[in-house]
Amino acid sequence: MRLVGGRLLAVVCAPALVLTGCGGPTQGSPIASGDASTKSTTVAAGPEPFDPCTIPKSAVTASGLDVSTERPDFAGIGTYPGWKNCTWDGPSGKPWYYLAVMSSKNSIDEYLNSPQNDRQVPVRVGSRDAVRYHAPYQSDLPDGCDIALDAGGNLIIFKLDTIGSEETVGDPCREVSRHASDLEAFLPK
Repeated sequence: MRLVGGRLLAVVCAPALVLTGCGGPTQGSPIASGDASTKSTTVAAGPEPFDPCTIPKSAVTASGLDVSTERPDFAGIGTYPGWKNCTWDGPSGKPWYYLAVMSSKNSIDEYLNSPQNDRQVPVRVGSRDAVRYHAPYQSDLPDGCDIALDAGGNLIIFKLDTIGSEETVGDPCREVSRHASDLEAFLPK
């Protein structure tokens, strides 16, 4: 059960859902427009974000993650418009955490300026500038830790959280930093 990720998803998605439901009811009967022809409109799709599931399985295993648990989702949601995700559980046996690597074409600055991403600390991940931060659902004694960085125009988020009600066995920020450093070489330049 990954309830923590679901709460995060609710925090991230709530504003979009509110904005899409702002229209009021429409009065009267529908009236056809004067043009009965059908026109086809093509909208060019923007570039796709990096797919974290393309990180080599050998690198994922070398980082200490259980590659047999790989899933192309976050919090049980496989598709979220504009995002690509890949999640692995920690070391096999009885893992206490999972690592999600999330990718989007969104701006890292815009993402980090959101009030939900507080307690930001500049860090280095390999040769890249990055920011470690906590989301609102993560307590002062963190049961999770996140790192965001830019990789070739992609916002990349390394999100480490405890699995369900598992006890936090180590330091989540140390673990997410280690995994981010191990996997950084496989991100876009």
